[in-house]
Amino acid sequence: MFSVRIQTEPIVLDHACADTNPGAGPARCGAVVRFVGRVRNDARGAALSHLVLEHFPGVTEAEIERIAAQACQRWQLQRVQVQHRVGRIGVGEAIVLVETASAHRRDAYEANAFVMDYLKTEAPFWKQECFADASAHWVEAKTSDQAARQRWQTGARRIGALVLAGGEGRRMDRRNKGLQSLHGQPLVRHVVQTLRPQVDWLAISANHDLAAYQALGLPVFSDEAALLGKGPLAGLASALPHIPPDLDALLIAPCDTPLLPTQLVARLGQALFAPGAPPAVMAATADGPHPSILLLRPALLLSLPRHLQQSEDRSLRGWLAHSGCARVFFDDAQAFININDLQTLAHLQTTAAAAPLSHP
Repeated sequence: MFSVRIQTEPIVLDHACADTNPGAGPARCGAVVRFVGRVRNDARGAALSHLVLEHFPGVTEAEIERIAAQACQRWQLQRVQVQHRVGRIGVGEAIVLVETASAHRRDAYEANAFVMDYLKTEAPFWKQECFADASAHWVEAKTSDQAARQRWQTGARRIGALVLAGGEGRRMDRRNKGLQSLHGQPLVRHVVQTLRPQVDWLAISANHDLAAYQALGLPVFSDEAALLGKGPLAGLASALPHIPPDLDALLIAPCDTPLLPTQLVARLGQALFAPGAPPAVMAATADGPHPSILLLRPALLLSLPRHLQQSEDRSLRGWLAHSGCARVFFDDAQAFININDLQTLAHLQTTAAAAPLSHP
């Protein structure tokens, strides 16, 4: 299930991950994630010559085996391999290799990050930076490394949100839906105000009136030229390079849903992070599913460019059909109303005049 090796010789990177489960062949290894850490020459603004790593023989191996065993308990893994250098290690050389293998990419990704975060803070290594001027410095664990480990201990997850406002407003006389006013504020502001306390990162996908969206104080991303006119999936694909790499999940919501629940992310997250859950979950009510309001694993977005090239179905529902998506039922259908036309907007102006614009 897992192997740990501490070595002084260089790490060889040209081998493939093998499935060590005696009852399963390599074909079951559907996803392999390999992390290679190298010595970089940017320490303390001086020219680094090399590192020297010391360890506690026997104790260090046992601690890394404990970390690997924890990863195997938390995720469905077929293999965890850790190789770590000790002794003198030159600039540019590999210092650590972590490979995780699973039938599913999500488990392999998360387990790999987990093992590395714990290696950086828990494994008993002592690192000395040696500089070209013959000076040396013993290195302690960084505050950022401690924070990364704390995330796994507390169960806290970083969740972002992307508000889709790049549509053409065909059913609203070609008006920019997100900027239409409801009770003195644009629709998009209602959505932002509801989502901001629920997420760690928030951005907007928009193609017109960019200054008005930027005035909300959030990042605004426009569709790439080759994807213009290809619907909400184009907004997701174009925003992909800008999404923070440390997010555990990304919420997608349209700009014309001003009554979203204040517990939307918590409810969807409970389903998404459940054992064996699919890579995406969408909201649903008695009116049916709401595929434009979903929480997904960021790795799922990597399939978007190919889908846009190969499929004629540019809908969120069609894309999710290939990946798997569960539904989370909400009792209040009104909370997910879409303001798709001026009549609906006018009706909501009067019926919700005295009601709060967010639901629990």
